[in-house]
Amino acid sequence: MRFVINQKLLSIAGKYFIKDELGNDAFVVKGNFSFPRKYRVYDMQNNEIVRIKKRMFRLLPRFDYYKGDTMVCYAKRKFSFKPKYEFFGIDVQIEGSFFAYNYKVVRDGVVIASVYKAVTFMRDSYVVDIFDAANIPLVLAIAVMFDHVHHRGNSGIIGQ
Repeated sequence: MRFVINQKLLSIAGKYFIKDELGNDAFVVKGNFSFPRKYRVYDMQNNEIVRIKKRMFRLLPRFDYYKGDTMVCYAKRKFSFKPKYEFFGIDVQIEGSFFAYNYKVVRDGVVIASVYKAVTFMRDSYVVDIFDAANIPLVLAIAVMFDHVHHRGNSGIIGQ
C-alpha cells in the first residue's frame, strides 16, 4: 500500500492529511502547539489509531508511541552521523540515508516499509510504501517522528 504525506506550507497547530495511492484522504495527522509536542493519527472516521509524544529534556530525541492509553513502544535516537534509532518494546530498526531523505523500516529482520522524501519547489512530500496492512499505524507514526527530528527547519508543519 502506498501513502503520500504532503506537508502544508503554513500551519500553527499542525493538521494535515495522508492520502492513499488514489489521492483520497486516508488519515489525518493532528499536532499541537504545546510542550511536549504530541501528534495524533486518525482514520477518516475520526478514530485515533496512534499517538506520538515527544519526551522533553533529553540529549537525543525520544518518542513514545501509544495505542489508546497504552504505551506500545518508544524510540530513542542514537548518536550517529546517519539517522539511527533504537526501539524498545518492539523489534524495529530504521535504515536511513545520511540526510534522512530515504529509509527503510525493518521489523523482525524483514523490510516492512520504505519511505522517501520528494523535495519540490513549493513543499515536501513523503511517499510511504507499506508492505503489510498490519504495520500501517506504526509506519505512519515513524514517518511523522522522522520528519519532526530531521526536517523541522523546512517549510513543512511537522517541525514547527
